[in-house]
Formats: sequence, C-alpha cells, structure tokens
Amino acid sequence: MKNSKKTKSILFLPQKKKCEFSGQPSVLEIAIAHELPLNHSCGGLGSCTTCLVKITKGLESLGPRQELEQEHANMRGFADQERLACQITAKDGLEITIPIE
Repeated sequence: MKNSKKTKSILFLPQKKKCEFSGQPSVLEIAIAHELPLNHSCGGLGSCTTCLVKITKGLESLGPRQELEQEHANMRGFADQERLACQITAKDGLEITIPIE
C-alpha cells in the first residue's frame, strides 16, 4: 500500500530553511526542533510576546487569533500578519519571517 501522507513543511525566512513536520505542532515548536533563532522567553505560554513573527505567505490558512493572542495584539498594535509563533498551529506551505534582532 502506497504511503498517502503528504509531507508538510513551512519555510522560515530570512534563513530560507524549509522545515518538515507532521501532526499539529505550533510554529514555535517547529522552530525549536530545527534550532532556528526564535525567542521564546515564557516557554511558549503566550505571555511574553517574544516569539512574534510575520506571516509572509499563508495567513489565510490560519484561524483567527485566540483570546490571549488577541489581547496582546490589541495592547501592542500588531499588524494582521504579525502573530505569536507559540499560538499558531503550523499549516503546510506557510512562510514565516523571524525578525532580525
């Protein structure tokens, strides 16, 4: 029987690193697993906002912000494409830009 599971991946910029994944990890979990330089001082709980990324491609595939992320977005004035990597489930084909410090 042929394996019908399609490989899912997201692309991290500016590193141009394509990262494959399975299941439903957060974007932060994928970045950590692939040793990408994405800050996450609260450990992925959504309280620090240091894992803020820009969705360069695929924003429409993500659901709306959950309550915690929306509160931060309102307080800090995030643009629509700015999301917390710990709060979004990875979707195939996303392109994520990690801010350069």
